Amino acid sequence: MEDKITHEDRMHGSIFVLLKRFVESLYGYSTWVNLLESAGIRHAPYQMDGTYPTSEIAAIVGKASELMGVPPHQLMEKYGESLVPDLLLIYKKYMHPEWRTYDMLLNTEAAMHAAVRKEDSRANPPLLLVTKKGSRQLMVDYYSRRRMAAVAVGIIKGIARHYDESDKVEVTLLTPVGEERVQIRVDFLP
Repeated sequence: MEDKITHEDRMHGSIFVLLKRFVESLYGYSTWVNLLESAGIRHAPYQMDGTYPTSEIAAIVGKASELMGVPPHQLMEKYGESLVPDLLLIYKKYMHPEWRTYDMLLNTEAAMHAAVRKEDSRANPPLLLVTKKGSRQLMVDYYSRRRMAAVAVGIIKGIARHYDESDKVEVTLLTPVGEERVQIRVDFLP
């Protein structure tokens, strides 16, 4: 049993704290408390600088999906969108002021995810390989055993909204959203 605990996948506390804020902003504090109780989570509140079992986020999202009647991937996509203002604020020093959606996506792995890993060695964001397919298209290859590509889709849409480009950015899943490897095509319309 100890071996399982030692090697269980863990996620950075910020993911949980921001999920709590997302749920509370939409449904209120009591919904968050009910989700934790339904998921069987009874430890102290999540902390930004902590790490927690990835299984807990799956349990919370699963219960939220049941209670709200919304598919898990839709909840996770909306959650991803909600993360963008905080992510852009936290990692502002790694961004160039002239960047817009295209450049942000193209530089996410090298600038943002590298910064995440540098600032906290316990953090383990998904691997995103972003490939140019011309000046109006990017291919995003998402790799993570956590199978949370819906969050990445939401973040892409949130970045486009941040730069007031929602009407010019089209996000298409080329593979099922719940896999370890997910391909996402991002088209930039004229």
